[in-house]
Amino acid sequence: MGELYFIGMGLSRSLMTEGAKHILANSDIIIYDTYTSVSCDITPDYIKSITRGEVIEADRNLLENRSNEIIAMAKEKIVSIATIGDPMIATTHVSLAIEARKSGIKVNVIPGISVHCYLISKSMLSSYKFGKSVTLVYPSYGILDTAPYYVLKSNKAQGLHTLIYLDIRDGKFMSPKDAVSLLLKMEEMKNEGVINENDLIIVGSRLGCPDESIMCIQVKDVADHNFGNPPHILIFPSNLHYMEADALKWMTQK
Repeated sequence: MGELYFIGMGLSRSLMTEGAKHILANSDIIIYDTYTSVSCDITPDYIKSITRGEVIEADRNLLENRSNEIIAMAKEKIVSIATIGDPMIATTHVSLAIEARKSGIKVNVIPGISVHCYLISKSMLSSYKFGKSVTLVYPSYGILDTAPYYVLKSNKAQGLHTLIYLDIRDGKFMSPKDAVSLLLKMEEMKNEGVINENDLIIVGSRLGCPDESIMCIQVKDVADHNFGNPPHILIFPSNLHYMEADALKWMTQK
């Protein structure tokens, strides 16, 4: 009887848990999620170097639309879905886990350090004061999805901070500059006073890597700043406790 593991590999090799490494080393098949995010040093070649099993580089189509193929593999072998960060935070893997359990396959989740918890910790903002998170996506067929605008509005009304994931589409990573431009465009469209150019935001870049950076900067200054290579992620702080405000001073652009 096989098993299906959902493994969070963390953000980089230094943040990968020993538990994750052990399961990867002993899996028959590793399905490497290539679309959720990327790491500076966790690559297919690295995974191949630490496992005896076959490594399959999977796109969204395999993991979301061809799950029956994965289920068939896991009935006979030890199969691991390997994801940068955490396998169940800001991913769609839960549907595959449910389907596998319904098929009688033993399912295990190995949590990993996600960009979500990593940035909240590094920002030193209170974890109790975060509202719903949201993904900001590129316009599709000329239509701009304004869901992030209303998530931000709702969180702000409750005094809650907002974490915003940035879209990855066809290998293109949304930059902080593009993200802020889209949000300001939403403000121009809706005119509900949710975002203005004097707002502070936190920009996390290449988190978990040697060249990571975390900066607090005003919206109006984002366009002129080079945040380096992707991936990036944003936090829009809401009402700040005085200790949170003091903490942000250390990462504010000079």
